[in-house]
Amino acid sequence: MIFFVLVLLLIIFSSAKAQKAGAFNADYISRDKTNNIKGIFVILILLSHAKSYLELGGAYDEPYIAMQNHLNQMVVAMFLFYSGFGIMEQIKKREFAYIKSIPLKRFPNLLINFDIAVILYFILNFAIGNKLELKNALLALIGWVGVLNSSWYIFVTFVLYILTFISFFAIKWIKNRKAQFVYLIILTALTAAFVFVMLKYSNKERFWYNTALLYVLGFWYSYFKDVIEKVLMKNDGIFFTAFALLLTVYLFTYLHRWDRLLIYTVWACCFTIGVVMLTMKFDIESNILKWFGEHIFSIYILQRIPMVILVQLGIADRHKYIFVILSIAATIPLAITFDYLTGKLSKLIWKKA
Repeated sequence: MIFFVLVLLLIIFSSAKAQKAGAFNADYISRDKTNNIKGIFVILILLSHAKSYLELGGAYDEPYIAMQNHLNQMVVAMFLFYSGFGIMEQIKKREFAYIKSIPLKRFPNLLINFDIAVILYFILNFAIGNKLELKNALLALIGWVGVLNSSWYIFVTFVLYILTFISFFAIKWIKNRKAQFVYLIILTALTAAFVFVMLKYSNKERFWYNTALLYVLGFWYSYFKDVIEKVLMKNDGIFFTAFALLLTVYLFTYLHRWDRLLIYTVWACCFTIGVVMLTMKFDIESNILKWFGEHIFSIYILQRIPMVILVQLGIADRHKYIFVILSIAATIPLAITFDYLTGKLSKLIWKKA
């Protein structure tokens, strides 16, 4: 598996450009730049999910296993952070017009696209002889259970959209910056409450909720973005001192991340901000990474279809690396087709008058 990581590293380093001393990447958090970063982690998720169908071991797999164990849920960290950041940026520009769009377009559009994918998994289950109970089939449509598909991230996204709408609804009447601060506190409290409820009262594994607050971190970063950039981008001395302090906290919390969920959250926040800081100094511009970053949803939700089919054909048992290559190769046209068709459907439903 380490060979796939080496190819990814080759793509990253061949497309990376370091800023000169005292200079910073001004558009480090623009849509194009963040798509490159998201592309890196989408590929890591592809490898991680492919691994779940394989028996790995030996000199060529152990380094990858060690890397995956270290990263844990951080492969989704930047998606949540950038999502929260982007939504807050839109709220600052469009205010209630954007909040209103959450229940009218953003939420139902995601739900429709997700359910189309789930129906494909219904068909896959039927094709391989899996019987689905009606209850599980219905719960699968909101992501609470999976039917061979990955579902937790979409379920959490649904919840976070609802919490965002509730937290910022009052922006319809009160729009100033102080009010936005209050709305952010409400969103933070509601998200923390969601995490607590999932921890105490659900039987879900921790990965269902232990990164949810990174979405809120993106909101806070957007809110304080100008201040953060003014401080960190003043000079290299301040930047690297801040990065060293962040790295110290990162290493300490990493060693204790399984002790308490709070420590895990601090560690996750350090990882996320660390990546953001690195993008201030290193510019990554790759058409390959950018493409993967632009097709996150379809790749995430469809990748298990070819993986399950290849497992059924016995490829995973006989040729584990060929299994990974074929899984990725098959996911790409699936994602392209899915995004094209759902894009047409979205325009049809929400076409401008």
